[in-house]
Amino acid sequence: MRHMARDTYWAGPLKFLLSFMDAAATAAGWLSFMVTAVGLGSLITQASAIQDRLDPYHTSRTEEHLGNWIKRQPRKAWNRIAQPTPVGPFMYAKLTDGFCGFNVIAVSRLPLEKPGKASWTALLAVFHQRAPSPVYGADAKTELAAEHLEKRPTSCTITIEPDLCPRHELQSWASLQARPLTLHGSTTCIVISRTTLITIFALCNGRTMFRYSDASGHRASYASYCGHFYIEWPLGAAAVVHFHPHDSHNTSTDVYPLTFRVRVNKCVQMMAGVITSADGTSFQCAFPGRKPPGTWMLEYQRKGFPGAHGSRHLYNLMGGKVYEVDFLLARRMDEERPSGAIELRLPSTEKNIQVSMLVPTMEQGILEHTLDCLPWSSLSWSIHRGLRDILVAYAKPTMDELRPNIASRLREFIHEQPQRLEANGWSAEFVRGAMAELAASSVLAGSGNSGDSVRVVTDAALLLSDKDPSVLDETNFWREERHSLSKGSALSTSAIIALTKCFVLEWSNEFDYQMYHDLPPELLFH
Repeated sequence: MRHMARDTYWAGPLKFLLSFMDAAATAAGWLSFMVTAVGLGSLITQASAIQDRLDPYHTSRTEEHLGNWIKRQPRKAWNRIAQPTPVGPFMYAKLTDGFCGFNVIAVSRLPLEKPGKASWTALLAVFHQRAPSPVYGADAKTELAAEHLEKRPTSCTITIEPDLCPRHELQSWASLQARPLTLHGSTTCIVISRTTLITIFALCNGRTMFRYSDASGHRASYASYCGHFYIEWPLGAAAVVHFHPHDSHNTSTDVYPLTFRVRVNKCVQMMAGVITSADGTSFQCAFPGRKPPGTWMLEYQRKGFPGAHGSRHLYNLMGGKVYEVDFLLARRMDEERPSGAIELRLPSTEKNIQVSMLVPTMEQGILEHTLDCLPWSSLSWSIHRGLRDILVAYAKPTMDELRPNIASRLREFIHEQPQRLEANGWSAEFVRGAMAELAASSVLAGSGNSGDSVRVVTDAALLLSDKDPSVLDETNFWREERHSLSKGSALSTSAIIALTKCFVLEWSNEFDYQMYHDLPPELLFH
């Protein structure tokens, strides 16, 4: 009994001691775990900081560089130290594919949202999958400025940043396939093909400023309606394309509609010197290039484009079907002039020396057909110079005779119906002020190099005709109406459209369609 009492006496303290030891062991275990976790976290943090400093893409991951594409970047996994490679858009364009799958796009002279430092973000800010809706013009910018003012604590001078349009309307290229960016030096680039670059030039009315090649490599500069392109191709290195939007304009003072419609297939065809009927199949004709001094004669050849030299290579490169296209061959002429032929005086490949181009009767009909099939455009073309030389020279007598009539009709329309232009996005002050005289002066000038003037004339003519642009690609003015037009008679709206298309031709920029020889198949777009 005494032993049992002794055991009972010590049972309580022993139980307490054992429970205390268990709690201490548990606490020690958790403390050890926490110390280990903190240590590992510290190591991971330090490793991440070191990795960030060593990351070659470190400066290219910011919103400042990527613009809105910062939202498309892959997120870092919690169990990974290294950051994933940043991504950019897969950008492609050619005759058969359109621009990233779209044949009709909206183009703006200035970025409609703030781009990043990467050139491709600026390009995607001037090329749009669709036009902003509603149509934002100069007057709408005043409303947007008022909205900005309501959000600001003080009233001051308002500068509207290139973030004018509804956010949901500007996320138009969000569906583009993303691909890892390519590291080039300390920056990143996307990879594009030379066909994509040439198509981009065609879409924004690009023209050559300079091209220079020597033992160190190739350099070239191209101006355009949307900005400036610069190409660097050092010997033994990759070719890099840079694009910079205009810094001489801003959206708050521009009097023009923010965007205009552009068709990829028509831009490429005009650059390659190919004109097609509205249906694209019943009539397709290509033009010869500019010729050396001498006497030449145009000769129409059915399906003769495959045997031509020059632009057929570009047309093939762009995905065109060369074997379906007729050709106007320029054959050197050593015989007497054929009966009924007219003579055109054209520029030659040598400066200040002209070419004598004879056009027989049948070929005159072909030229009239091509003039009637000129595609409608709101902006001047980057154009095949042989096509431009021949058609402008052939149409010049008729254009010179009717210029005063065209100028008068456009001036009257702008004065009488300014509200229609304002509804289309033009500044009311500009429409009711200088626009009418600017349109008339541009038509009377006969030629020029201003995309803005072309937009003024084409938009006025389009609204005057009261027709959809999709039905303006083919007229009958040159083949029929012109021959029955009496002197001093009023021009029909169909005639105004046909003559306006010729006006665009006069104001277009010749483009060297063989410039693809200067470029590798793939380029880096900074």
